[in-house]
Amino acid sequence: RRSFEQYKKDEKAATERRQRKSKADAVAFEVDTSKGSGVRWWEKKEEPKTVWRACISNINDGMEYYVNTETGKTTWEKPEELMTEEELNQTGDWVWVQDKKECYAPAKVIGKSKKKNCQIVQLENGDRRTVDKAKTTPLMRSSLKRVVSDLTLLDNMSSPLILHCLRKRFEADKIYTNVGTILISVNPYQRLPLYTESVQRKYAERKLGAELPPHVYNIAHNAYLGVTSFLKNQSIIISGESGAGKTEATKQALQYLARIAGSVSDIEKKVLQANPILEAFGNAKTIRNDNSSRFGKYLEIFFDSKGRIFGSATENYLLEKVRVVQPAPSERNFHIFYQLTKACPSNTTKIKSWAALDNAYLRGITDVPTIDDAREMKDLLTAFRDLGFSETEQSDIFSLCAAILALGNCVFQSGRRDAAVLKDPKPLNYVAGLIGVDVKALQKAITTRELRIPGQGVTLVNLSAGDASDSRHALCKFVYGRLFDWLVMRVNQSMAESSGSAKRTKSTLTIGILDIFGFEIFEHNSFEQLCINFTNEELQQHFNQNTFKLEQKMYQSEGIQFDTIDFIDNQPMLDLITKKPHGVLPLLDEELRVPQGSDKKFLSKLVSKQKSNRVFKRIMKKPSHFGIMHYAGQVQYDTTGFLEKNRDSLTEDIVEMLQGSNMKLLKTLYPKDRAVSAKERKSSLGSQFQKQLVRLMRNLNQTQPHYIRCIKPNNEKASMKFVSKNCYEQLLYSGVFEAVAIRKKGFPFRLSHEEFVKRYSICNDGKILSSSTKGKCEVILRNMDCKKSNTRIGRTRVLYRAEEHKKLELKRSIRVKNKEISENLERLSQIDANSLPESKREAFFIDLAEAVRDADIFRVNTPQANKARRMLEAFVEARMDPQTKRKLQKAYDSQDMKALREALKICEKEGYRTQLTRKCKELLTKIEDAEAALEVAMESKNLEFLRKALEMCKDFNYTRPSQQKAQKMLKNIEKAQLGISRAVKKVKRKWLNQAVAFCESIEYDGADYRECKVLATKVNRCHQMLTIGRNERSEAKLKKGVRACQKIGYKEKIVNQCEILLYRVTRINQEATHAYARCIEDQVRTVVAAADELKMVGDQKFQKLRKWVNGSYDSFLGAQYKHALKNGDKERAVQVMIRKKDLLISKHGEDYSLKRYPRLKQPMTWAKEKWWGSSERRAKNMLKFQWESLHSPVTTHVDEVHDEQMRASIKRQVTAAFETIQKYMGQRNTSRMPQRIRELLWDALSSEQVRTEAYIGFIKQTTDNPEPEKIDRIWELLSLCLSIFPPGKEFENYLEAWLRKPNVRTFESKYHFRGLLRQSVLNGPDENIKTIQQDEYKDVSNVLSYRVNPKKFAWPDYTSKKYLNKASWADLKKSFVRKGMPLKISKPPKF
Repeated sequence: RRSFEQYKKDEKAATERRQRKSKADAVAFEVDTSKGSGVRWWEKKEEPKTVWRACISNINDGMEYYVNTETGKTTWEKPEELMTEEELNQTGDWVWVQDKKECYAPAKVIGKSKKKNCQIVQLENGDRRTVDKAKTTPLMRSSLKRVVSDLTLLDNMSSPLILHCLRKRFEADKIYTNVGTILISVNPYQRLPLYTESVQRKYAERKLGAELPPHVYNIAHNAYLGVTSFLKNQSIIISGESGAGKTEATKQALQYLARIAGSVSDIEKKVLQANPILEAFGNAKTIRNDNSSRFGKYLEIFFDSKGRIFGSATENYLLEKVRVVQPAPSERNFHIFYQLTKACPSNTTKIKSWAALDNAYLRGITDVPTIDDAREMKDLLTAFRDLGFSETEQSDIFSLCAAILALGNCVFQSGRRDAAVLKDPKPLNYVAGLIGVDVKALQKAITTRELRIPGQGVTLVNLSAGDASDSRHALCKFVYGRLFDWLVMRVNQSMAESSGSAKRTKSTLTIGILDIFGFEIFEHNSFEQLCINFTNEELQQHFNQNTFKLEQKMYQSEGIQFDTIDFIDNQPMLDLITKKPHGVLPLLDEELRVPQGSDKKFLSKLVSKQKSNRVFKRIMKKPSHFGIMHYAGQVQYDTTGFLEKNRDSLTEDIVEMLQGSNMKLLKTLYPKDRAVSAKERKSSLGSQFQKQLVRLMRNLNQTQPHYIRCIKPNNEKASMKFVSKNCYEQLLYSGVFEAVAIRKKGFPFRLSHEEFVKRYSICNDGKILSSSTKGKCEVILRNMDCKKSNTRIGRTRVLYRAEEHKKLELKRSIRVKNKEISENLERLSQIDANSLPESKREAFFIDLAEAVRDADIFRVNTPQANKARRMLEAFVEARMDPQTKRKLQKAYDSQDMKALREALKICEKEGYRTQLTRKCKELLTKIEDAEAALEVAMESKNLEFLRKALEMCKDFNYTRPSQQKAQKMLKNIEKAQLGISRAVKKVKRKWLNQAVAFCESIEYDGADYRECKVLATKVNRCHQMLTIGRNERSEAKLKKGVRACQKIGYKEKIVNQCEILLYRVTRINQEATHAYARCIEDQVRTVVAAADELKMVGDQKFQKLRKWVNGSYDSFLGAQYKHALKNGDKERAVQVMIRKKDLLISKHGEDYSLKRYPRLKQPMTWAKEKWWGSSERRAKNMLKFQWESLHSPVTTHVDEVHDEQMRASIKRQVTAAFETIQKYMGQRNTSRMPQRIRELLWDALSSEQVRTEAYIGFIKQTTDNPEPEKIDRIWELLSLCLSIFPPGKEFENYLEAWLRKPNVRTFESKYHFRGLLRQSVLNGPDENIKTIQQDEYKDVSNVLSYRVNPKKFAWPDYTSKKYLNKASWADLKKSFVRKGMPLKISKPPKF
């Protein structure tokens, strides 16, 4: 009974777990409305029926992988059945494309480009680009999700994917990443919880074989294991550029080693205490780092036989001494100087008073927010005390630093013969007192130089102010450099003293930590960068040789075939720098020894010796530069100052002066009893550095190396900011990409034959038909379809790559789980529960229930699994209480869902699993399915679903309110769909709105309703647009509305009306445009009438047209004339001007009577110009017919001619013209009429006075002519004249008025005087008549017949057939409103 109760409790707990999981897995409900979507069509779309299951891997940081539960197939790629819609959209071909900001960005290939070898891609942010295929890198989309802790596990070793993985880890606060045994550290520029006591404990107290995330502690731990377990010296090589976190990595490695190793006499604390000293004197604030190490450091930690630290030794390299006298802009000097000036110890009063002054060497940046100089001075003093520095030593150290600052304040100026003299002796006196030397000797050493010429003794040479200043700088640099070397030696001495009896021997095991400057490429690179990059070349060579040597040695020992691993051999770079006699450093040393050596001569020699070297580059555009092709890229070096920086020596007289000091520390630095040879004194910095580097590489080659590559993620030192370009360049320079490729190209996973078979034989069900272990390995690899190119079977090991490792591990995970389930079921199914004692029965049924649940989850349907299920059911049914049985039976018979749930809830609570419970569950499932189906159907308003749900209810006679509601909904939806179908088919606005309203009343929102509503919205919108367009008579709105109607097939009456109206409005607008441009009266009046009929407001051109029509007719005619000329239509210009003159004369004809012509002579004046005859009679008839010749011109035009001869000639021409008129009328006889006509015309062409007088002659001879029958002949000659020359401008309107007199207008229809006059006025005198032969004038009417075209002068009638084709606006003359009726068009005024 107790076991059964315990079983029920376990079942209840399991049920609660499943319920919690169900709630956790709950997703937003969504209906799958596609046809054929499965039997349980009402279920959630997010839970498709699939054989794939997502699982979590124990490797690769818990990555998700996928298992086919039927075939057992495993994959990292997510199957399409499990993908969301968004994930499905992201499938396709993906590539990495180059990006200015991120270096590389993932992009999907969406098509080909018209450009050759290019393709169109789309970035994740939606931007599209056209890229060169050759500049892209293939990308597997799923790789972006696999952010691994070891880059060798990446699917692809491309640099973009490596950069992506590092960025994603960095963004997740994971600054450490492995490349096999190499650690990459990205500086976060903020304190992360990575170095707490609990983290240290986690790594220090790890279980044997446990794998922990990448960390600097891992590197230190592995190095410690190498010392203690394999008894081999180790080294940790930390590299990276300034600000990348090398110093911090060194500190953390030291702290971890101190934690796990312990020490003799707590010496590990002293090892850590050395840091404040070395950082104070060797670190400085730079642009890139507030605590940048300005020297290289190799720290060796000594371990005794028990693995405890008993000592250490530090060796320093290439201290940046030039910083003492010349800090770079925006940077600081070494920390010690600021600590001294801000927090000088109280027992150094003399130093303190001077340190407070303004110091030349400290000008610029003095305060840094991240540095507390006062606190760090306290740490320094504590470190001095802990490491045994005496008070005297401390005082001397600070005195030397103060002396250097004071020397920097010395100012030199030119004295007699340009010799250097001190401007102020106080700083030098202060220095002499501090360092214990004679002030005169100090001044002499700085401002003079001794020349020792063999056979001539010593010659003292005065230095210039500039040379003295340089000498002072050199003294400061060398004293500080010697002080730093002494400090390192003194720290080592303190460590040796603290180790007690334990002494370092050849067999002492060590861990060396190398904190070295990284590869540098600046805009300006000098001798310091050459030495730094030379160091990195050596370290890269060490890395390559070490890595490949181990790899190849292992491959050779295993006797396997492998592809040659290529790597960049940087030996040529090292030879270029160091190989004698023509390497960079040997040539530089040689230049120091030759007389008058210079930077220029050094470069010239270097170019001549190395010009054929493939790694040497001559920079033609920069004469003082040369380039070296380093492994990390080409660097250009400026040789300016190379010799001086390489010299690294003091003059003998300065050294002697220092040796004479009474300061204890200075005596130690420059002892008197140790004579410095000239060779030693002139030893170059390059040669010293080479010797140190050779010693360093020798030490490293005797160790097992561990590498830490530190990366600086941005230049602003901003916290948690990852700038891809910065990181990419550093990864490239540090050889990380190459390291990853090496690991990937090799076989990083290795197991012995026995271990391999033991681990992976389960993948073959343990049945491997082979007698040898090696043969079994071959069978496993073959059956697992492992690529031969990725696997090797050696003499003792199986070697394989990351891809095969993943495949083997995935298969093994599944097989192990299935095997465990099957074995457990088989074991349990063979046990007779009744034979078990009560105490064991409880555990048995708990195990049986768990095993059955696992079998259900993993779909295990073996005989043993089914037997176990039956055993469990029988056990539960036998123990079910009668009351629960009755409840179950009653609920089953009544089909009451609530009763079924209550009864089954009791069974679930009690853990009952019987045949009756199964039947009730099945019935409840049907009811729940039916209710769920009804709910889904009614929620979705889907007709097919409603029918299916009601069919489900019918299958087991299930009737409930929900079923009745669904039935009613079905009828309403069928009615709605019928209405929708009719409305959508006919596209009737009324029907569509009715259908939408009905659907909304029954809350039906099916796809057809949504389609109907969209269509109704569009139709209503179209109707609205048409209504607005019709009311406003807007062509644009009507056109937009009509097009919208055509697009959706809307064809109701209003559409047809608006189409007709649109045509009319469009035609009016078209003709309005033409009328505005041409100004044809009939067209303008027609357009205005048509627009007014429709009440069209129109734009500005309509306003202009209406102004013409409704304004003065004279203005309208003027506009017509102007536009006719503008359009080059002279014929219409003449027609318009005739009408304009008609209007003028009709209104003002009396004003233009000939007698009112202002240029007429006074009648009596004119009459008296003839001295005989009656003057009164002549004056009275001056403008009337006369028989006699014209004695004088009747106007003053001729008199105004100033040239007397010309005036007389014109008078004769005027008289002759009048006589020609008389003779042509027959009032006089002549035998040469053609000649006289020709003369008249030619004279008129040449003289405006003649033209005016001639036309007055015509008027005169037709006025009161006593022989009216002879007047008819004059009209021919008048027509000829009018066709050839116009009157004078002043006389034009007077002639127009006369031509419109009744006696003249009688002949207008025959001779067309008005048209001829307007034509000649428009065209001007016709010089072409001079080509007419004289004889042709015998018949003037014949001449007129081909010169005069009367049709041109007639006002056009655009209603006649003649002009119908020309009148494009003819269709507008019909009324739009009054169908079939003519349009009411305004008429011009009568005159």
